[in-house]
Amino acid sequence: MCNITMSKESKTYKNSPKKVYIRTFGCQMNDRDSEALAGLFLDKGYILTDNLEEAEIILVNTCSVREHAENRALSFLGSLKKITNYKLQITGCKRIVGVIGCMARNRGKELFKKMPYLDLVIGPANFDKIPHYVEKIKKEKTRIIDIEDRERKEDFYSSFRNKKEKAYIVISTGCLNFCSYCVVPYTRGPLRLRKPRDIIDEAKKAVDLGIKKITFLGQNVNDYQYKLSAEGGSASGGQIIDFVELLRMIEKIEGIEEIDFVTSHPKNTTKDLFFLMASSKKIKKHLHLPFQSGSNKILKLMGRGYTKEEYLNLVEAYKKIVKGTLSTDVIVGFPYEEEKDFLETKEVLEKVRFRYAYIFKYSPRPHTKAFLWQDTVSEEEKKKRHQILLRLQRRISLCGGDF
Repeated sequence: MCNITMSKESKTYKNSPKKVYIRTFGCQMNDRDSEALAGLFLDKGYILTDNLEEAEIILVNTCSVREHAENRALSFLGSLKKITNYKLQITGCKRIVGVIGCMARNRGKELFKKMPYLDLVIGPANFDKIPHYVEKIKKEKTRIIDIEDRERKEDFYSSFRNKKEKAYIVISTGCLNFCSYCVVPYTRGPLRLRKPRDIIDEAKKAVDLGIKKITFLGQNVNDYQYKLSAEGGSASGGQIIDFVELLRMIEKIEGIEEIDFVTSHPKNTTKDLFFLMASSKKIKKHLHLPFQSGSNKILKLMGRGYTKEEYLNLVEAYKKIVKGTLSTDVIVGFPYEEEKDFLETKEVLEKVRFRYAYIFKYSPRPHTKAFLWQDTVSEEEKKKRHQILLRLQRRISLCGGDF
C-alpha cells in the first residue's frame, strides 16, 4: 500500500484547491497505474498531496486478488465517509471521492449503491478518463461509474514517473489463462500487449531520469508475443517479438544496469529465457515462478496447465543453467485439497528450497470457476496448513534457500 505524492510541491501550493490524494492497495502494477494516473492530473494543473485533509480529489486504487485486500480497501473507504461531509476550508469546494481499480471493476455497482458519498467508480481499463470525469463531476454535480472493459487508444503508461531507484514498466495487462481461482481476467480483462517501441521508449525515459534498474510487470510476462505487423511494422512475414527478444532489446539500452521481471507462468517459461539470464550481465539472476500446489489433482482443478513433475523439471533446468535464486506463490486450502495434497505441496517447498515464498490461504473470488465450488477445507484447517508452511519457509529462508 502506498500514496502517490510530490511532497515538496504540495507544501508549496498550500492555497491551491486542485490537490489530488491517491492511496494505492495491492500489487506493483497498481503502484505503476497510480503513478501514471498522477501524471495525467499533473498535466491538468493539479498538485499531488500526501495530506488527506487538504485534498480536493481523493482516489483509492484497489485490489481484488484476495478478500483480505478488498477488506483493507473497504476499511479505508469507510473512514472517508466523515471527511466527505466537510468542505475544504479554503475554497468551500466539496471533496470528490473515487474508488478505482480492480475492486471497482469487480464490485463497482454494489459500491456505487452502498456508498452514496462515492462520486466516482472506475475500472482499470478507464484510468485515462479519470481527470475528464473529475472535471465533469465538478461542472455537473453528478456521480459517474465506468467499469466497462476496453482497450485504451493511447499509451497510458507514457506519462509521469516519480524519480525512484527502480522503474516498474508494464509490458502487458490482463490474462488469458483463467485459472479457476483467479479474478484477474475478470478485473483486468483479456491479455493486452504494449507495443515494443512504447516499452523501449519508457525505459529510455527512465534512464534519462537517472534510473538504472528496470522491472517488467505483467500477470504473465512470458505470454508476451507481439506481432510487429499489428503496429504497421515492415517486418516480413509478421515478425513476432517474444518476451526473450524484448529482454534482449532492453539489454541494449545504455544506462540500464539491472533488469528483472514478474510474474512468470511455469507453462510458458522456456530454457531460452534461462540461457539469456545466464549469459546476461544485466538481467537479475532471480526468477519468481509460482507453483501454487504440489498436488497434480489440485493443479488440474486450478487449471494451471502443468504437473508437479513438469514444474520440478523446470526448476532443475533453471538451477543448472542460471544458478540463480527462486521465489514462488502457494495457495493452501483450495477446494477439495485433502491432507495428502497438502503434504505434496509441503514436499515441493522442502525440495526446491525457495529463497522466499508468498503463501496464502485460499480466498473464494466472485466470477471465478472455483467460486461455485464447495469450500471443503474449514477455516481452522486452512489456518493450520498456512502456519505449517510459513514456519517451514521461514526456516528455509533463514538458511539462504535455493542451494
